[in-house]
Amino acid sequence: MVIIETFKNGVKTIKVNRPWKKNAFNMEVYKTLTTILNEDANNDKIAVTLLTAVGDYFSSGNDMSTSMQDPDIAMKAVEDMVEAFINYPKLLICIVNGTAIGIGATLVTLCDIVYASDRAVFDTPFLKLGLCVEGTSSFSYPFILGRSVASEVLFLNRKLTAQEACNYGLVSRVIPHSELDEFIKDLHKYGTLSVDNIKRNKAAIMENFKKIYSDCNKREFEVLKECINSEDFSIAVQKFLMRKSKL
Repeated sequence: MVIIETFKNGVKTIKVNRPWKKNAFNMEVYKTLTTILNEDANNDKIAVTLLTAVGDYFSSGNDMSTSMQDPDIAMKAVEDMVEAFINYPKLLICIVNGTAIGIGATLVTLCDIVYASDRAVFDTPFLKLGLCVEGTSSFSYPFILGRSVASEVLFLNRKLTAQEACNYGLVSRVIPHSELDEFIKDLHKYGTLSVDNIKRNKAAIMENFKKIYSDCNKREFEVLKECINSEDFSIAVQKFLMRKSKL
C-alpha cells in the first residue's frame, strides 16, 4: 500500500509509503490522499491529521514515469489533491522527515503547521524540468519567503536546508532526526482539542486564503498545460528517459 493510515485518540496519521521510489507521488498516491482528506473532512472523530513519510525522503516529487503516460489525467489528479488540502477543515500538521522535492516541497505550504527533520532539504527544480510552479507555490512561496528569496528558490533552484526553511518561516521548528519518532508521538496529545473549535478557527483563518489558493491552483495548471506542450518540456523528458535507460 502506497499510503499507511493509522488513527489513535483523535489523531489520524498519514504516511506516504513508496520508499523504493523515494516516495515519488504517482497516480495512486494523489488519488488516495485526495480520498482520505475529503472523507476525513467529515469525520469528527479526527481533530488532527499528521502527514509524513516512510524512509529517508519525504517525497522526491512527481513520478514522471507514470504521469507521462496520460498527462491530462495526471494533472487533474494533482489539481484535485491540492484542492483537498486547501479545503481540509481541521488541523493538518506536516512532518517533513527528509528531502522534499517538487510537489513534496510545495504542498507543505498547504498545511497548518510544518515541522522538519534536520536532514530535510526543500528542492523545487521546476524550471530545469520544463515545468511550472505547483501546489499554489506561485502565491505561497513569495508570501512566506518574500519575493526575492522565493524567486531564487523557484527560478534558480536554490535548495533550502531545514534550518533555512525555518528561518524564513516555511517551517515552524527543526527536529533532530534521531528524535523525530518521539516528537511525532508527542503530537498525539493534541487529539484532545475540540474538533468544532478547530474548525471554527481554521475557517476564520482560511477565509483570508481559500479563494486565493483555489484560484492559484487553477492558474498554475493552465500554465502547466502550456509547459507540457513546450520544447523545454520535450527536452527535459528526453533527458529523463536517457538517464532512466542508463540505470
